[in-house]
Amino acid sequence: MAKGDSKEAKYRRSLSELGIYHPAMDGLIHDLAVLERECARTRKAWKATAAPGKAPSALDPYYAMIRQQQRDILALRNALGLTPQALRRIKGAGTENNKPAETSPRLTVLQNVLEKRASG
Repeated sequence: MAKGDSKEAKYRRSLSELGIYHPAMDGLIHDLAVLERECARTRKAWKATAAPGKAPSALDPYYAMIRQQQRDILALRNALGLTPQALRRIKGAGTENNKPAETSPRLTVLQNVLEKRASG
């Protein structure tokens, strides 16, 4: 289990506060935390390639790796419901007439999906 101040614990708390946490998300939460740490290391290595007083080059292979890691991080955040668009999708907002759907604020993602399946 992650320590109280770790990235994983912070994500669990955030998801719990949003009412969308489920233990099945732990693997994705772990992957997201690992990927964010790797991206920070890659960014540090990229900055180390720059000459003193100069900015690192966007043509450096590290920069391409950073951009890919950022895309992967965004994809994981979307999967977990940690972006506004993904949260609306999970909570069921944005129905035909753009009014939020009536959902219980404390439903888990799994309960929300099961409800939608049962009604559809």
